[in-house]
Amino acid sequence: MRTLADELGIRLSNLQYYFPTLDTLYSAIVTNILLLVEDKLDQAMTNSDETLKILIDIVCSELDNVYNCQLMWEIWALSERTPEARNAIDLFYQHYIEKISHIIKLQNPTLNSNTIQRRALIIVSLLEGIWVVMGKNQKDVELDTIKIDLMTTINLIINNP
Repeated sequence: MRTLADELGIRLSNLQYYFPTLDTLYSAIVTNILLLVEDKLDQAMTNSDETLKILIDIVCSELDNVYNCQLMWEIWALSERTPEARNAIDLFYQHYIEKISHIIKLQNPTLNSNTIQRRALIIVSLLEGIWVVMGKNQKDVELDTIKIDLMTTINLIINNP
């Protein structure tokens, strides 16, 4: 924390006033990052005709930055060590699944709420899995093809009777 305070040009005591432990600092960073991602999800939902395309573009636009992928891996690791980070990531995924559920309901209103929830969980897992797999293995993968395949797969998940 001393190094961070020095880099920020503030006294260690000021930093520790707001973040008494390293875990609380990490948790605040996790919460902030997840809020930024959630804002991007909200942006995707503003255009109902293109929501899925925008969502996939948002997810895939970050894949070419290995730092972002590594950051997500670190967030997951941190969430296993600190309850604050775990709560932040749980809340994030709860909201993420709710947003995807809303998209599914708009596209296939005949589905019941249990089916919508299950399918939203599958779609979120699919999109998050791209981060895990693509983060280090993207050199031989055509990103535009991945986007098309994601769109096709997600539409199949949503529209399956």
